[in-house]
Amino acid sequence: MAPPATDPRRSRSDEILDGAAELFAEYGYHGSSLRDISHQVGISHPGMLHHFASKDALLGGVIDRLEAHAQAALDRVEELCTDPEVFVRALAEIWHPGSHSIQLLATLDADAVSDDHPGRFRMARLRRVHEHILEACFTRLGEDHMLREGVDPTFAARVMMALVLSHAVRENTVRVMQTESHDDAPVQDLMRLAGVLLLSAPSVKDAEDYEPVEVPQPSSQRV
Repeated sequence: MAPPATDPRRSRSDEILDGAAELFAEYGYHGSSLRDISHQVGISHPGMLHHFASKDALLGGVIDRLEAHAQAALDRVEELCTDPEVFVRALAEIWHPGSHSIQLLATLDADAVSDDHPGRFRMARLRRVHEHILEACFTRLGEDHMLREGVDPTFAARVMMALVLSHAVRENTVRVMQTESHDDAPVQDLMRLAGVLLLSAPSVKDAEDYEPVEVPQPSSQRV
């Protein structure tokens, strides 16, 4: 969720970026107009243009945040890969499909297949950064003989990232329409895949122990 507007540490530009990120995560870049964003933030259209002259500028600011999220993970890569349990906990913390950052990444990543998307290059590079981090983890685990025989770290990273982004979409489609409890929570599936790739991984039945303290609501359930 976006930080409250009353937070004295946040500028008006931060609040506008919060609103833009919320709408981009739910409707994509092309599905969100400047007027939609100004209404979301509670600012006049001219007032918003004073801070950001165009929607492209807003997108740039939002991608800056996604790049900062990826950089923070990259800075911690050595500590994320010490053993399978630490790695699975990192998956739930950094790449949780229900988190706002990953849902925003998934939507903008899908948006960026369009040739005219202004953030196409940056989004492609951002996905590669996440894949690189995961590849570094699988490589390190392989060096410590924790990777199953025949598993390629590069392929494992791409598959894991693909599952993360797929579940980010699924959280706002399939999962919100389910009327009964199903054994398909995103962290459970990340753990299942980790169990396929690693010789030793935490049991799926312990998935609740790896969930964040506050599990984010899918965007369609936000109020």
